[in-house]
Amino acid sequence: MEEMDLDELLRRARELSRKRFGKKIILCLPGMFLVDGKRGRYPAISITGGSCGLGCDHCKGKILEPMLRVSSPRELVELCLKLEGEGALGCLVTGGSDSSGRLPWDKFIGAIGEVKAKTNLMVSVHSGMVGESTARAFKDVGVDQVLVEAIGSRETFREVMHLEEGERLLLETLDSLYGADLKVAPHIVAGIHGGRILGERRAMEILSQYPVDLLVWVAFMPLRETPMARCQPASPKEVARLIAESRLLFPEATIALGCARPRGRLRLELERLAMEAGVQRVGLYSEDSVRLARDLGLEVEFRETCCSMS
Repeated sequence: MEEMDLDELLRRARELSRKRFGKKIILCLPGMFLVDGKRGRYPAISITGGSCGLGCDHCKGKILEPMLRVSSPRELVELCLKLEGEGALGCLVTGGSDSSGRLPWDKFIGAIGEVKAKTNLMVSVHSGMVGESTARAFKDVGVDQVLVEAIGSRETFREVMHLEEGERLLLETLDSLYGADLKVAPHIVAGIHGGRILGERRAMEILSQYPVDLLVWVAFMPLRETPMARCQPASPKEVARLIAESRLLFPEATIALGCARPRGRLRLELERLAMEAGVQRVGLYSEDSVRLARDLGLEVEFRETCCSMS
């Protein structure tokens, strides 16, 4: 697949997608962003405030900055009650990791259960690394979906994520989440190693061992005040090739282009190529996205949630 002409690869992926899903595309607006005066109804909440002990080189906790923040289980419940009253459809509960890639779920799992009992909110969690007990707890309290990053390079785990045992932890996490019969939305960050395409195909190979029914692609974007602030993102064509390859590898799965990706000119080019590859969803759309989808003859549906949510 790697040597196939890109146009031919996109064509094959698009035909396979349309045979399985038709010509419909869902454009999603999550809750962290304001676009053309509109904000989605699915905000992200950090349970560690702005703190992240892992300090991955591509992020250094910067992605937590625009999120709502809580520091205790009670604050999480109160915030979710408030959000529902303001019209939220759900929320993504996430946060910074400790040095082993784990979040303080033991402290907050009861609060998530209380949120599910007291509200009609959908609740997804960005899990980080977890074991069987945490995965079962997610299932028991009613977590609706679990987001997890799939990384296929030991070099990336070591040099970017600072996790020497990252591959073992990832496999334990995937075994635990899928083993608990949770709805899992694996994410692959194209170019996470400073814009280099390194372990993405290996990540797909790893995921192919699991019953993946949804795959989200995002793309490395340089963030200020990080060690990778001056790195160049992977090109839209490189990312589109990976998306198209994933369609051939996961012919039955819903594939989405998520909101974390470069902005500006690269953003629109990547959206066009992703739509040409036949993705079913695009996160953080713009008016340009809408025009592009319609120019390609796609039936457009809008959602005010994360692109991973059904």
